[in-house]
Amino acid sequence: MGMPRFIKLPGHNQFNYSPRYWDPEKEARDARIRQIKQEMGIEVPFDSNRSTIRRGSIRQVRQQANVKAKRSSNIRLLVILAILFLIAYLIFFK
Repeated sequence: MGMPRFIKLPGHNQFNYSPRYWDPEKEARDARIRQIKQEMGIEVPFDSNRSTIRRGSIRQVRQQANVKAKRSSNIRLLVILAILFLIAYLIFFK
């Protein structure tokens, strides 16, 4: 026999997840049809409720931000090193 439990532990949570179906070929085909209609001059109403975020666009923005952060970090490092060398020069050679 085991020790009696003084604290009642909650049971496992159960989730009812049903994934949506996404067809990338249909999305690409619809985008191409919409682009051709715009080139031909046929009015294509813009759905304001539709998101403009495309697959991979968030990754692209994040990569651009990383490049910008690395560049500014490198410039900051060079400025700090230059200041330290200047202080070291003033201390040791004056």
